[in-house]
Amino acid sequence: MRITRHKTLFAAAFVFATAFASTASASFDWRCDSCMGTYDYCVSQPDASIDACVTEYNICAGRYNCPYMPI
Repeated sequence: MRITRHKTLFAAAFVFATAFASTASASFDWRCDSCMGTYDYCVSQPDASIDACVTEYNICAGRYNCPYMPI
């Protein structure tokens, strides 16, 4: 009985860890990073409007299904 519990617990932990690892590795998209680079460049300009930069980021993010920034 005790061995069965350990095997079941190990199997459950393995499935959870595998699912977590595959989700974490699949979540990064370099296109989202390029949208963030565009945003960083926009806000670094001397006459930058944060609202305009966020809007520009959100347009880029929408194309690639990246998370949006709140306005």
